[in-house]
Amino acid sequence: MSGSDKDINLAGQFLIAMPGMGDPRFERGVIYMLAHDHEGAMGFVVNQPTDGLTLGEIASNLPDSVMQTGLRNLPVFVGGPVQPENGFVLYSIDDAKEAEQEGPVGVTQGLDILVQAADGKGPQFMRLVLGYAGWGPGQLENEIQENAWLIVEAETADVFDADVAALYKRLIGKLGIDFAMLSQSGGEA
Repeated sequence: MSGSDKDINLAGQFLIAMPGMGDPRFERGVIYMLAHDHEGAMGFVVNQPTDGLTLGEIASNLPDSVMQTGLRNLPVFVGGPVQPENGFVLYSIDDAKEAEQEGPVGVTQGLDILVQAADGKGPQFMRLVLGYAGWGPGQLENEIQENAWLIVEAETADVFDADVAALYKRLIGKLGIDFAMLSQSGGEA
């Protein structure tokens, strides 16, 4: 690995699973990378809804102020294979100054953000996910070198895009790659 490869930081980027990567948990997956450094990486799949689960169905400890609003109908997504029993809320950081320091997307496991949203004071966008994707030191870099992932600049609106079925193909198109031309497996020149 060259010196510049070691310094790569994918926080705030999307990882797009290559066709034929061999891991069905990430098939056509779009992962928003929340953190990436020499200790490893953490991200959340943002385009894999559960089979119709909603916040109200999975959370038994929600305050009445949340359950009495449409928030109880928020869809739940599969965030990744690590700790799938744990729920996370991805949310837009709407304050420009805070977003500059923290990044445009935050994550929490606290209920405060849902209570704020129920009071009309929450973030503009939220996505509920179960679990996350994680990599140990150097693991993600190796997978990228093996062409398992494409890297795409993340935009906040894409993290929370309602049309999750089209997100994968649209992001590949942003790279100037014809989706139909992506090979199902690696080839030889």
